[in-house]
Amino acid sequence: MKSIHLFLIVVLMCFSSFCKADKISKAFEALHIYNYFEAKQLFEKALKSETCPAAFGLSVIYYRTDNPFSNIDSAYKYILWSEKSFQNAEHKSILNYFKYNVTHKSLDSLKELIHLKAFEIYKSKNDLDVLNMFIARYVTAPQCFEAIELRNAMAFEFAKLDDTYPGYKIFMQTYPDSKQIKEAKTRYDAALYKAMTNSNTIYEYENYLLQNPTGPFRNEAQNKIYLLSTSHGTIKEYAEFVKKYPDNKNLETAWKNIYGIYTSNYTTSSLLQFKKDFPNYPFSESVNTEIELSQKKLLPARERAKWGFVDTTGHSATPFIYEWVEDFSEGLAQCGLNGKSGFIDKAGKLEIPFIYEEVNAFKNGIAIVKQKNKYGIINKSGKVVLPFDYDEIGEFKEGMAAVAKGDKYGYIDESLNIVVPIGYAKAGDFSEGLASVELGGQNGFINKLGTIVIPCRYDWVDNFKKGMAKVKSLKKLGIINTKGENILKCDYDFLGEFSEKLIMVVKNNQYGFVDNTDSLIIPIEYDYTGTPIEFRNGFAIAEKNKKHGLIDKTNKFYTAKDIDKMFPFSENMAAVEHKGKWGYVDIKMKLVIPYSFQSAGYFVNGKALVKKNDKAGYIGKTGKPFEEFRYDDLEELKSNGTIITMNEKIGLLDLNGDEVLPCEYDEINFINQNIIKAEKNKRFGYYSLENEVFIWQEEGF
Repeated sequence: MKSIHLFLIVVLMCFSSFCKADKISKAFEALHIYNYFEAKQLFEKALKSETCPAAFGLSVIYYRTDNPFSNIDSAYKYILWSEKSFQNAEHKSILNYFKYNVTHKSLDSLKELIHLKAFEIYKSKNDLDVLNMFIARYVTAPQCFEAIELRNAMAFEFAKLDDTYPGYKIFMQTYPDSKQIKEAKTRYDAALYKAMTNSNTIYEYENYLLQNPTGPFRNEAQNKIYLLSTSHGTIKEYAEFVKKYPDNKNLETAWKNIYGIYTSNYTTSSLLQFKKDFPNYPFSESVNTEIELSQKKLLPARERAKWGFVDTTGHSATPFIYEWVEDFSEGLAQCGLNGKSGFIDKAGKLEIPFIYEEVNAFKNGIAIVKQKNKYGIINKSGKVVLPFDYDEIGEFKEGMAAVAKGDKYGYIDESLNIVVPIGYAKAGDFSEGLASVELGGQNGFINKLGTIVIPCRYDWVDNFKKGMAKVKSLKKLGIINTKGENILKCDYDFLGEFSEKLIMVVKNNQYGFVDNTDSLIIPIEYDYTGTPIEFRNGFAIAEKNKKHGLIDKTNKFYTAKDIDKMFPFSENMAAVEHKGKWGYVDIKMKLVIPYSFQSAGYFVNGKALVKKNDKAGYIGKTGKPFEEFRYDDLEELKSNGTIITMNEKIGLLDLNGDEVLPCEYDEINFINQNIIKAEKNKRFGYYSLENEVFIWQEEGF
């Protein structure tokens, strides 16, 4: 507004400097001193003889708000009159107008200001009819386009408030060129579908399909028929669905579900029995192939920088032509070729072409794949069963997977139907029937129907585990149950994990323990060092006033004079530290193994892993080593043996302590109970524990 006033002041100053004793000059002089009554009378009298400057002056008066004549429509009327007169005037007259500063520029500037003010006035009414008046009157205003958009948007909001298909139909007929027309059509279709299927019965969905065979909700209606017909997910329901709805889009999914349920353990015997019980299965050839291939175990291998597979005897099972491969899952393996991804079977046959940017392993007969930077889902025949419409598809958890479009999330079920509409800012995995979602910057939980069962009122939430989930509110942590009820109020700075029915809670850098009823069992009086503490065998590490020790569940403190640090008891022995050396005390806090180790672990089956003179080994409860300490480190594996380390290389001991593989490898991984993958010098091989030989080695291994 300051710029507008400045413009008018400059104009009026120019008028005053050129004022003469004629009628129009007196009018501008009166306008300059804000004598609006006299100026208006003089301008009106001069309209016939000096139309252009007189109309301009009147436009200024009606534009300004500091006089009783202020009227934006009249200002617009006179600026148009002045502009027209200027355009038709002779050159001599135009030169004369200049002394009143009536020029192309001043006319355009005032007209632009009138357009702006008129639009603001009309827009401020926030009324559909008023906007229509502006559009009709100010046809030359640049703001007319914005007014049309506002008018259309307002009309569309009214239609949305009504939210009926007749209302959307009227909007589309009245405003066919609006930006909202596409959304209006979408909402019209949705409202029609909703009205026709209000009771959510199979009959209604069948009727909708009968009347709208090509309608936009055809797929959803078919999905609803499928879901209602197979609500319990039994083989019997799927079989009846297949028989009754042979043209339903979910037919293949139904067959695949029959197959998937029946052969869920993916054994040769289950495949054979399925073929016998379902002779009409439309993909019987794939079953025959899977029966044969299910009996083979293949291992990824590399020759001359190309990948393929070998069997458990070390013989080649597929060509070595791929840029990369992954392990087989459900009879198919992910492979890469020429920068694209696809799948092969165990015979090396290409089952899914190399057309994808990214693929994931098959699970329950389907795989998530990426094409043209969008994610979809295919089945084992390569058919796209979920279109490439998504920016993200998560793994299925409890029969549900999160999907994203842009930055919004929803969920699909195992039938690949959207069951929770896309609209959440974040979506977590389902756990114990609930999934975390974010809405409006806050987090809560929904069930598998998409119903919010725990309101979005938390700053952060964790997944449910054993009926409990950690939550954060106002920077404090607590725990809720699946009903949203507080187990622990949000009062804590940090929470550990439940162990032996107690959980560590931290306030003001001190910790204690509470149970699952929020009852304080161990007072919050111990010094928190940033390390989570749990109870183990009835004891937890504690530190208070720089004194280290253990506490039991009665808050009894166990320590001794010389103890600097202490671990919980295991098999009635506890590792203790004094002046950088470790030993062990018994339950009576008596030192039974002297301080002589660099580090000390827990006792398991009468053995504890310790380090001495930079070498690792096992000792018994008397402190006597089971064997010479000759390795830099040991990592015990429960069933396969012990990983050993020496000079930054690793090897393997069997369960008897005999060396199976010397310490010359960079990495050792167990493929199964019998086969080990060993790596060194960026090459690898497979070792058979049963035959005690390498069954296959990469060149240069």
